[in-house]
Amino acid sequence: MRRAETCTCSNLPSPFLPFPVFLLPSAICAAGCSEEHGSCTSPGQCKCQQGWRGKLCDECTPHPGCDHGTCQQPWQCNCKEGWGGLLCNQDLNYCTNHKPCKNGASCTNTGKGSYTCACRPGYLGKDCETETNECDSNPCKNGGSCKDLENGYSCACPQGFYGTNCEVSAMTCADGPCFNGGTCMEEATGGYSCRCPKKTSSTSSPKNSSFEVHK
Repeated sequence: MRRAETCTCSNLPSPFLPFPVFLLPSAICAAGCSEEHGSCTSPGQCKCQQGWRGKLCDECTPHPGCDHGTCQQPWQCNCKEGWGGLLCNQDLNYCTNHKPCKNGASCTNTGKGSYTCACRPGYLGKDCETETNECDSNPCKNGGSCKDLENGYSCACPQGFYGTNCEVSAMTCADGPCFNGGTCMEEATGGYSCRCPKKTSSTSSPKNSSFEVHK
């Protein structure tokens, strides 16, 4: 039902008299509709102003493309913890969220969604995903055979050589190491020594009397 109010005009010539003015009733918006950011033209409506959204027009609209951010006012993009950049699309904690490093490598965040992996021995690649073969460089000397291991390699040395890379000779008296008539003496330590004849100085022999090779 329409309600009527009376308007009284002043400074008007006669015979103008007070007359009733009928006002149309205003629509009642949906319960809880934001009075500041919403309106209605029909009962139960809640139409949002630009920059606001939600059933009750009480949620701001973030900047377009804002991935991991929120807003307090329209078109903002306030990044959540662990995210950065204008659109909050740069993962600042990539290592924890994605675990990109393989084979036990350690991961370090470098900012702006990037990271680096510190590979364990025997692995390479951006994510330490490729296992290397240490035997490819032929580290074993003097005919030693190489076996690739998870974190390194081992050399099986031929008779007469020892060491990590079979680089050390383990000659014995049976190999005839003494020259110019020198006498070879086996040592308890596993090596040998050459004793030169009286008329032969140690300087004239490739192997002097004090030379020893230990296993």
